Amino acid sequence: MFALLLSATGYSQAMPSQTAYPKLLPYSFSNFVWWSDDELRTALKRRIPGLQDEIAPTLSEEQKVRRVLIALLAEKGIRADIQIQDPPQYAFTLPRVPGAPAPSISFKITSPQVLVNEVIPPLIPVDLPETLQHSLHNREKREYASGTHWLLQSEMENELQGHGYLDANVTVEHSPPVREANTYNVDLLISVHLGPQYHIAEITADGGPLLQGRDLSSFYTRKVGDTAGSNPFGRLAGEIRAVYWQTGYSDVEINASPVLDRASANAAYHLTVNPGVLYHLRTLAIRNLTPDQESRVRELLDMHVGDVFDESALSKLSTKLETDSLMKGLSFTFSPRKDRQDATVDLTLDFFKTGTPASVSVR
Repeated sequence: MFALLLSATGYSQAMPSQTAYPKLLPYSFSNFVWWSDDELRTALKRRIPGLQDEIAPTLSEEQKVRRVLIALLAEKGIRADIQIQDPPQYAFTLPRVPGAPAPSISFKITSPQVLVNEVIPPLIPVDLPETLQHSLHNREKREYASGTHWLLQSEMENELQGHGYLDANVTVEHSPPVREANTYNVDLLISVHLGPQYHIAEITADGGPLLQGRDLSSFYTRKVGDTAGSNPFGRLAGEIRAVYWQTGYSDVEINASPVLDRASANAAYHLTVNPGVLYHLRTLAIRNLTPDQESRVRELLDMHVGDVFDESALSKLSTKLETDSLMKGLSFTFSPRKDRQDATVDLTLDFFKTGTPASVSVR
């Protein structure tokens, strides 16, 4: 019921209310495999007077770029059709997944097709799990899209970091395109800089003022001497965050980044908590429901004006609505507007029918 977005898009939380659409946006190239991005930008700027790294998301400005891209391809003997896709509204209000590219106007060749022939993984001292192997091979014989490289890099780096290679860096490139009938094929080339394999020299956790003096070591998934990993604290950060959210500290920050001693390949982990401001709910607005439905939502939310603001109450509400006959077929987005000076939250819940498509402009 919660309006969650897939991480593959680069966005990972429920949609808040809309904000103004930017007047200028960067532009990107999905599958122009005959050039690097820098080479293509340079060629465009030579032919379009005054072109910068951002353009207005308007038909006239985007068509200027599209026409030149078509001409550049024609010079290589390629008769191409190019699609322009503007980012959806929600892309400018949601925090991005680490490593995900910024929202941009995307130019994509739709004809001829540009396909991935083979994914060539690196030789590394780690057995990749079946899920990741499937993710790699699943890209073969499909459309090439440079905008998904960040996800492949992230998947590979997370796996390697889980095996102690905390400095691992993954890059994804493509081979020169090869024409076959009416398509162009490229191979994906994955290269890895591993760095040293780290081991844990120290691991401690301070749960902050609400958990002061509490022994939290039972949550750890690794101990001193073990190979370092991307999350040696297991579920601890999530459990701590839930405690603080439920008690009004919705800005709580949890830091568990390791301190690396590269000379000895050791990692010291120390989890710390900054609780932030204690918030209370100042106002609650519920939109697009009948009076009976609104009353039901207020009952299920179990959080009233003046109460400590419980961020987790929103996910609990989502779960409750899934089995409520009065709310069948409805979901919601939320917009908590925080006033840090007054330590209050104005919360708005916007309900909509599930299955409503996101607003994406394609030209």
